[in-house]
Formats: sequence, structure tokens, C-alpha cells
Amino acid sequence: MKRILFISAILIGSHFANAQDGWLKFPVNKSDSTKAQPVKLDYSAKKGKVTLHQDARLEKLNDFVRSGEESVEGVKIDGYRIVIFFDQDKSVVSQQRANFLARYSDHSAYVDYMAPNYRVRVGNFRTRLDAEALKADLLVYFPTAVVVEDKIQLPNIP
Repeated sequence: MKRILFISAILIGSHFANAQDGWLKFPVNKSDSTKAQPVKLDYSAKKGKVTLHQDARLEKLNDFVRSGEESVEGVKIDGYRIVIFFDQDKSVVSQQRANFLARYSDHSAYVDYMAPNYRVRVGNFRTRLDAEALKADLLVYFPTAVVVEDKIQLPNIP
């Protein structure tokens, strides 16, 4: 009896397995042709209308993101500055900035924060060669000075 049930189960299973042979093939419709037909555009159709509904805060966000492009100082360009000092204490950094400005009053000095340190960046140099020339003089007073690429203000043309 067990053999008969086993053989009938195998026969029924093979019948269902054989019926599933073409399940991966897409059905072929007689209406589909073998060649792809080009799409014809109708240029005489009426123009559509699109209505955009957006949150008013998106415009404020766009203004905020774009606010860095032009600053109070004016348009900024690619250039070089010298980082002469950095520390976690802002008062020490401000003292070093004042120390630099006392010696080199013809150059600008900027204090900014890059976590976790405040840093003093000096100069607005269009070429790395100009920045390296000042850095050579600064190494006596600021031995950790290094030239970095930065966005600079347009230098004054004499």
C-alpha cells in the first residue's frame, strides 16, 4: 500500500513539474509584432499645465544655503591662506591673531572654528608661491604655519 501511494505521489508530482516548464517565458501574444514600432509624437496636441505646490519654507532654506556664496566682504574666489595657529581656547587664539597683526599689519587675519579648535588664518593669496613666501617669514614667530587652499576675498590691485 505504501508503494502504491509513493508511486502515485511521484507520478502526480512529475505531472505538475512538467506543467511548469515554460513559466519563465513571457507569453507570446499574436498582436505583438517582432519589430519595435517607432513612437509617433503628436505636436498638435494642446499644451499641458503644471501647478506646483510647495512649502514656503523651501525658499527660505534655499536663501540660507546660498547665503555663503556672497558674503559681507564680497565675492570669494579660490586661493590660499596660511594657518598660523590653532587651539581650543578662543582667547589664546585671539591673542595670537593680535600678535600677528602687530607684526604684519598689511595682511588680514581671520579667526574661525573648525571642531574642536579655533584657528587663525592669514592673508588672501591668489598663488601658492605668494603664500609660501610669507610663510617663510612667519616660521620664526609661528613654527606651525602651513599653507592651505581656501576661499579668499579679491585682493586689492595696486
